[in-house]
Amino acid sequence: MDTSASFIERIMSKTGLRRTAEKKERRRSKRHRIERPIRFRMHLPSQPKNLSPELPAELYDISEHGMGLLTDSIEWEGIHMIDPNMQTSEKSILEVELPYDDEPLRLRGKAVWYIRHPEGIPFVFRVGVEFVDTSPAMRKKVKNWINLHVTAAEIS
Repeated sequence: MDTSASFIERIMSKTGLRRTAEKKERRRSKRHRIERPIRFRMHLPSQPKNLSPELPAELYDISEHGMGLLTDSIEWEGIHMIDPNMQTSEKSILEVELPYDDEPLRLRGKAVWYIRHPEGIPFVFRVGVEFVDTSPAMRKKVKNWINLHVTAAEIS
């Protein structure tokens, strides 16, 4: 007679859930949950002047190497954050601005995954963005921004 624990273990090993649960963290830096309204624009690398208008989003989480966004917009006039045929297509660039002292931080990234939320959740999509072309100085500014906002979030 199977105990419920051994039954669950068998299901997990047959479905691959065990491997998923046991995967090591692949992120290069710790994510911090900071929720803030932000805006982003997107364009194709081959058409940098063909920018989308500013599109609304909510920052979900952020690290020195990327961020999670909540948005209703993953496509604009044929520019798609993650084209279904990614291997043969050009990935769009996202330009995100974070408020930072007098001048906002302008971060460039590429969407590496997205999921569609079920109906009833405020934003339709959650998107994982990996920063590209980020200099050590910019990473330091992002880290300082995170430290400022994590501290502020912990106080309130």
